[in-house]
Amino acid sequence: MMTKQTTLRLMILASISSMDSLSLTSFAATLSNSGNTSSVSTVSEQLKPSLVGIFINGQEVDAVDMLYDARVNELSENNTTTDPLQANTYYFLSKDDLIRLTGVTFEPSAQNNQTDQIAKANTLYLAKTPIGDAKLTESDIIKKDNKEYLALSSLKKLGITADYNQANLAINLNMGWRPESINNGTNANNKDNIEKLPIDYYPSKAGLLGLSFDSSLNVSETRTAPNQPQSTNRNIYANVGAFGYGLGGVWGAKAVGVDSHSENINNDKFRDTAVDGFSTLPSDWEIDNLYWAKSGEKVATRLGINQPNSLGQGAQTSGSEFTGALIAYSNRDIGRHLSYFDDNSSSLLQNTSQDYQHIIGTGEPGGVAELRIDGRAVARVQIGLDGRYEFLNLDVSQLNLTDTLVEIAIFAYPLARQPLEVRPIFLGKRRTNAATNELLIEAGIGRAGNAFNSDSNDNHETAAHVYAEYGLNNRMAVRGGVNTNLQNNSSDNDDSVSWHTGLNYSPSTRSNIDLSYANTPNQELWQAQLQYHLEKLWANYQYNLREYDNTSSAAAGSQRDERHQLFLNYQPTNRTNITLNQYYEDIANNLDSESYYAYAGINHQFSNALNGGLNWDTRGDRYNYRLSWQDINRQGYDNRVGQNTVGLSGDNDSDTLSLRHQFNDQTSLGQSISYRHGHSNLLYQGDINHRFDGIGLGGGSPLSTVSNLLSLGYSLYDNQIGWQADWQLTHQNSVNVSIGYKHKYVDSISTERLDGLIIDDVLIRDKSLPAWTQNNYLYARLSFDMFKAPKQNLKLGNYPRQSLGSVIIDIAHPAEPKLDSESMQFTLDNQKVQSSLLGSSDTSSQYLISNIKAGEYTLNMDAKDLPLEYSTSKLPTPRIRVINYAPTSVPMGLQKTYGISGKIADAKQGIEIGIYQDNQLVQSIVSGNFGYFQVFGLPAATYILKSPGYQEQKVVIDNDFVMQIVLPPLKD
Repeated sequence: MMTKQTTLRLMILASISSMDSLSLTSFAATLSNSGNTSSVSTVSEQLKPSLVGIFINGQEVDAVDMLYDARVNELSENNTTTDPLQANTYYFLSKDDLIRLTGVTFEPSAQNNQTDQIAKANTLYLAKTPIGDAKLTESDIIKKDNKEYLALSSLKKLGITADYNQANLAINLNMGWRPESINNGTNANNKDNIEKLPIDYYPSKAGLLGLSFDSSLNVSETRTAPNQPQSTNRNIYANVGAFGYGLGGVWGAKAVGVDSHSENINNDKFRDTAVDGFSTLPSDWEIDNLYWAKSGEKVATRLGINQPNSLGQGAQTSGSEFTGALIAYSNRDIGRHLSYFDDNSSSLLQNTSQDYQHIIGTGEPGGVAELRIDGRAVARVQIGLDGRYEFLNLDVSQLNLTDTLVEIAIFAYPLARQPLEVRPIFLGKRRTNAATNELLIEAGIGRAGNAFNSDSNDNHETAAHVYAEYGLNNRMAVRGGVNTNLQNNSSDNDDSVSWHTGLNYSPSTRSNIDLSYANTPNQELWQAQLQYHLEKLWANYQYNLREYDNTSSAAAGSQRDERHQLFLNYQPTNRTNITLNQYYEDIANNLDSESYYAYAGINHQFSNALNGGLNWDTRGDRYNYRLSWQDINRQGYDNRVGQNTVGLSGDNDSDTLSLRHQFNDQTSLGQSISYRHGHSNLLYQGDINHRFDGIGLGGGSPLSTVSNLLSLGYSLYDNQIGWQADWQLTHQNSVNVSIGYKHKYVDSISTERLDGLIIDDVLIRDKSLPAWTQNNYLYARLSFDMFKAPKQNLKLGNYPRQSLGSVIIDIAHPAEPKLDSESMQFTLDNQKVQSSLLGSSDTSSQYLISNIKAGEYTLNMDAKDLPLEYSTSKLPTPRIRVINYAPTSVPMGLQKTYGISGKIADAKQGIEIGIYQDNQLVQSIVSGNFGYFQVFGLPAATYILKSPGYQEQKVVIDNDFVMQIVLPPLKD
């Protein structure tokens, strides 16, 4: 089988005299037996030149003269070596060729700031590579004819895997970088020059991003007893919010208004009160939120009304609302910890419980480490010359570590197909916000309460707090905080300081331990939590201890409360789930409550149609159950066939049987019967719901995206009939309108039903529900959201969430040809980014590039998405600045240009041709092979083609390219 060779390869094979094909491995054995490898670099007479090809990362790039040891011809064919790679010790490349081919630089030791005098004396060069620095001693360098050479085997110090292929007369160099992308120091200041380029377009100074409005009205009429005056109550609530950008950051504001009215009357004034509610504005307004925030790569700031974020877990001392300044710092990336800023935002940081971990190890210097998850490669990093590699910010919270295999594969060089080894990695899940080796700090100072409201905290206390969290390693994180503005502070000492600390530790992939302590002026809190999970079992144990001073009883002294909690969840199959929660409490002021109680539940899916559940609470020996059957014979895509749902539920006090029939996707009918134990009266309820979309209009109407739901219902209890009506309108772009009315409608039988795990003894008793005592009840709500896209008007809907910057490109162009592309491809500093079409007209198109990191960029438009008439002209390349939140608007103009193509009549090559317009030289070109030429980027006009020795040609470009122009030579 013959190997296809390049022209360069054939030239090398033809020019090289035949070398004795003795085994190189035998030669290496001779060196090994000699015991003196340094003799190779000292006997220059034995080194001979040889022309070889150079392959870099699999691509042939050049041919150079190498040196090889001529003693290879004197070796016996019977000698062999154990490692064929040792043969690379006897082949040498010049230092100058290495610099040119690989981009490695060599600094003499005299320029190095080495404090170790011995190391400095032995070091000849400090080699600098993109993956680290390496020291080369005199034994690594040989000299011949005033040139310095390095053995192929010594290139491993530089992170280069080198191998000589005698059959192909070529040297293969594999490295973890692309030499063509390195400037070799000639353009070392290129980046600085780019940064100093003038900025053409800056971000917008200030603007609006979104508006929100929410209002509600409740009017009720209650008769407390026969022959007594009726009580009419009216409550109005409204809030208006806005947020936008300004001063390099983002701002938000929100105002809340309330109005309450109540009176006792003998006559029926419910209707008048309800009508007045629709025309009455809230009388009591206050500023609920007002702030300005700005963030960078590591630091973020917020000024205004703030709520310290409770970033930790376990026992802690959370701070209250204050007006002042918040500042946060992360030595990694503060952006991933920031809250989403809008009119409702109240804090600077959010509690994300993210767990970013680092995988650090050692491997083959100059090689590649590959991170694999379940056998699939997800990331690769270059191994430095010190043998270290790092995978940063692996989001472990997104992985199920009990079922996920995480591995690291080590490769000798980037193009290696087989790894040298594959190592399994064992990770644990921490409950923390800080990544490994990340320090996260939040600090705030100001005045306690909302300083913009006169009724908020008149004492003007100083509020200050500091919170810090640090990821020690992949298994442990620590946290702590101090504050002077404690929530629910009952201490008489306003200057008191509260503090807390804690740690979270993950011993294995299946367990987690959290320990914490908090100290306030009047109590101390301890908490320990242990979590363990198997494939089907999850267990969580928590211990709480509270010590406090007794101030509520005559017996003075310290009190002590203890609580043990054990939560168990067992899922034997996909259809069954069992929970058991147990509590043991030792309370100092125990009011005859049970020290031990438990809550148990089981949910089971008997079939695809039938499922049920049963819960039990030892406190009061209470139970509740549910059973649900659904007709599954109906095909989901066929709305002509009805669907039935039957449910049975109850508890110690009552039982309810319900039936619902779904006629189609729009209409359903429901009926239920409830029975209260020990009572003869039954509660009958029924309703009919109908959904109609688009108000019967076509898809092109703006109202076609409106969804309406109308619900009518009745109740019958104790021979009294009640009814209700409810209408809801929802627009796809966040408009919600609802209005409803109830007249003596009974919502449900009032019981002490336990609908879940209840910690506090909160019971629902007779007549505590509005439906039992209200004759009339009216409610209404209106809310909507609006957003303003950059350089566009306000629109209904929610602002697309993004915390980074954006670029808007306004492209002005002729009416024909149009830009029909929904997306246009641009580049920012030669990195491709995708854009989306915001709007277009006959002569302009607007594109948005979103989520761009703050910085300065050179913007380029990719001509491949443009019509040919626009792509032939030189496109603008403005320099822009991007900041978070604010848009940067960039105007661009496109002009239709065309081209001219033709040939020199006598087919001569290298003939210069000038293109003139109004006797002004516009462009010049040189004819190519066989005299052909072409030129682009010419607007519609009249041009003259001139060339010495040839006749002038007049070319008129109207609305198309001009081709087949011939320049004949001048006649003698």
